[in-house]
Amino acid sequence: MVSSSDSEDDRLRGARRVPPNAPPVPKKTYIIKNSTMQKRKMQCSRWMRNKWFIAGMSALILLIILAIVLGVTLGKKSPPVHVEPVHLMWWQNATIYRCYVTSYADSDGDGLGDFKGLQERLPYLKDLGIDVLWLSPIQYTNTVTGTDVTDIKSVKVEYGQLQDFRELVISAKLLGIKVIMDIILNHSGSAHTWFKESQSSTPSYKDYYIWSKGKTGSDGKPLPPNNWVSMYNGSAWQWSDLRQEYYLRQFWKNEPDLNYRQPQIIQEMKNAANFWLDKGVNGFHVRDAAFLYEDAQLTDESQLGNTQDYASFSHNFTRDLPESYQAINDIFASIMMPRLGEERILLVEANERVMSDERWSQTYQSMTTNVLYKLNSTFDGLQLKALVNQSLEAFNKTRSWPTWTLGDETRSRIYSKFNQLAIGLQMIQIFLPGSSSIYYGEELQFTNNAAIKYGETVDAAAQEAGPINYSLISRDPFRTPMKWNSSRHAGFTSAENPWLPVNNNDPTVDILKSRSNSLWNTIKDMIVIKKTSLALTNGTIDFPIVDTDIFSFTRVHAWNNTGFLIVWNVGSQRKTLSFYNTTYISNDMTVIRKIKTEGSRTETSLVKKSDVTVEPKEIAIFSFWKQ
Repeated sequence: MVSSSDSEDDRLRGARRVPPNAPPVPKKTYIIKNSTMQKRKMQCSRWMRNKWFIAGMSALILLIILAIVLGVTLGKKSPPVHVEPVHLMWWQNATIYRCYVTSYADSDGDGLGDFKGLQERLPYLKDLGIDVLWLSPIQYTNTVTGTDVTDIKSVKVEYGQLQDFRELVISAKLLGIKVIMDIILNHSGSAHTWFKESQSSTPSYKDYYIWSKGKTGSDGKPLPPNNWVSMYNGSAWQWSDLRQEYYLRQFWKNEPDLNYRQPQIIQEMKNAANFWLDKGVNGFHVRDAAFLYEDAQLTDESQLGNTQDYASFSHNFTRDLPESYQAINDIFASIMMPRLGEERILLVEANERVMSDERWSQTYQSMTTNVLYKLNSTFDGLQLKALVNQSLEAFNKTRSWPTWTLGDETRSRIYSKFNQLAIGLQMIQIFLPGSSSIYYGEELQFTNNAAIKYGETVDAAAQEAGPINYSLISRDPFRTPMKWNSSRHAGFTSAENPWLPVNNNDPTVDILKSRSNSLWNTIKDMIVIKKTSLALTNGTIDFPIVDTDIFSFTRVHAWNNTGFLIVWNVGSQRKTLSFYNTTYISNDMTVIRKIKTEGSRTETSLVKKSDVTVEPKEIAIFSFWKQ
């Protein structure tokens, strides 16, 4: 039987044909005679055949030994296997779509995206090749865009009701799409009942949060207990007039940090996770996992720079403490077991702490990594290779499956940061070992909407920054509404005004889907190629040619004869390359696709591995016979 992976690989290479003038294969004819002489001849012939068989096998064994010796001494060393599970789980061959619900599709005309609008657009995700729908925070909050959760077992009212969410999950599963969601663990909202009771020193809630009386200044007024700084800069401590104490908030002032040294918090979060699993979600992404625990002694951070902003401090006492990851283990280890035979997934962001401790690899089936996004806006092939290789080695050590991410709702759009290099990063993450993700709009080459005025700003932190500085910290420019068509507000809403202005510079879904060489169709085609190739889903990786201008890698698998070569010219000049010394690549390769920002070219031509030409900023995909 031929597997689907093999059949697709053969199609990409082109089927091997018998030469038209090849002679027919003669049939063997056996004649049996009933004579003593004939029987003796047959016995002799059988002995001779056995003799030749033994001699042939001996020669074959000698040849194998010789090949191994020559391969070790002369051949190219085989690349190490990144990860090779016997059976791939559903998330290990998945393309994940990160959806910011508020901006995706509005069904009720209030200008805000909702569950029903998203449900109506599920066929779009299916058509693109999406396997997993990853939802931005949906838990009930006191603000539209914030993570100030006030009810951990309910949904944002702007998105609809719990029943609407349940119907979304059911509809997604009918299309073969899994659903995972962000879960907020580090903090609640200041409007949460827990915080109100804690402020009032109600005994059962008194220690749900981290409180401190602080220090007393020379003027007799209270001062924060230490120099800890919030993610938004300024002190991480907020004064409560009601309780006459400071509370810790490492993020926004209406998002007080929960106290995980209080056992009830672990149980509360375990109950919440169970609640959402019962609603049908297939797993969670733990937001801000590194911040759950802080130093109990409230020790000052070391200052690394001359300013008082977040980047100028070490954060050795406020993030990545081992207790944070132990808390996640305590919450999820017992509840993430398969339900009704269906595996669940727990995602957490990879970092040095969690990647250096193998204790956590049993808890996190997959870890997200945004190392590709962390590159400078311009980079070379050597820098990219070092980053990728370092990441793969770390994942291999912890035996965790990588999920590559680029954009999300907290950082600049990739086409605004990387410009012409953005499309190459999108292709790279598809073909690297692991799973890839798409932040909504990346398949359409969305950019930041720099035209949003202060009066149109919704981001609370940007509003507080004022009309002069709001644009420096606002996240609104990379959260603009999805553009479906050329109608009013791009088909996102029927409201007079959407919650944020549509970016008029971005293309629409209907236009890009209609162009065969568009990024949308290229991503769709590349997803199909990856899913149908054993080499791409579970093969080894090697980097045959890497220099300042070129980043290349191959994917091959021991059980499959087809390999893939990905060559990206990150430089500004045309390059002609020879892969002659990469001995496991066949002399002839098939061009699958050549991709640039302005469009891609579908080709089925053959090229010699010793003569590969790649244009500036172009990424080329080849298939080859593995030698």
